Amino acid sequence: NPGSMKEMVGGCCVCSDEHGWAENPLVYCDGHGCNVAVHQACYGIVQVPTGSWFCRKCESQERAARVKCELCPHREGALKRTDTSGWAHVICALYIPEVQFGNVATMEPIILSMVPHDRFNKICYICEESGRESKASSGACMTCNKNGCRQSFHVTCAQMGGLLCEEQGNYQNVKYCGYCSHHYSKL
Repeated sequence: NPGSMKEMVGGCCVCSDEHGWAENPLVYCDGHGCNVAVHQACYGIVQVPTGSWFCRKCESQERAARVKCELCPHREGALKRTDTSGWAHVICALYIPEVQFGNVATMEPIILSMVPHDRFNKICYICEESGRESKASSGACMTCNKNGCRQSFHVTCAQMGGLLCEEQGNYQNVKYCGYCSHHYSKL
């Protein structure tokens, strides 16, 4: 039955790269109807199991309706638990500057207590432009990395629009940032 074969398409839910490597393979969740694919390093998988692998959302067996990212309006993708028993996307955690990981190696729990309130009061211009006004004020927003630009947007909205990037930070660190569509086109 060809319909039962899971299609291995689409890249990593975190970095969007479609390639896996021997030392950092793409791992696909075996949960029913789940389409999560992540690199081992992008999701903090210490050891890739030889058998089935389940993302944290599927592993938790929590009703899907209850699993919602605290930082954005999107429900699909690679989520992990927050320290307050909620959920957040790994990508949202990486790109919202004040978010921390309790354990950097396993990338969990995701700690939101340092995120300033004002991030949760921003409006996502991408949601507004896409006719999703009801979602525009949910979650927390990042701001365009261009000096002086005040456009704000959800991390996942920027990811779907191809507006996220990794730039050279201090001390060999990577700086995760994003740009509004206007400034991204000028990069």
